[in-house]
Amino acid sequence: MSANRIRVSGQLSLGSRGLTLRTEDALWIIESDEPVDRFVGDEVIVEGNVIGLDRLRADWIGSTGEHAQGA
Repeated sequence: MSANRIRVSGQLSLGSRGLTLRTEDALWIIESDEPVDRFVGDEVIVEGNVIGLDRLRADWIGSTGEHAQGA
């Protein structure tokens, strides 16, 4: 397993810089080849590799079951 591999959770958003994930203490820019539009606005878990100061190359994105707009 890579030392740069992490799992983070937070709210997924779509902004001017693309997909972003806001956690309790960070803002990540998420890169993903998979369509993830259905998760925008939701609380999600993202697994992947850190590829820059604030960038995460996602291997997997999944819902935590909590909707940001309805929680």
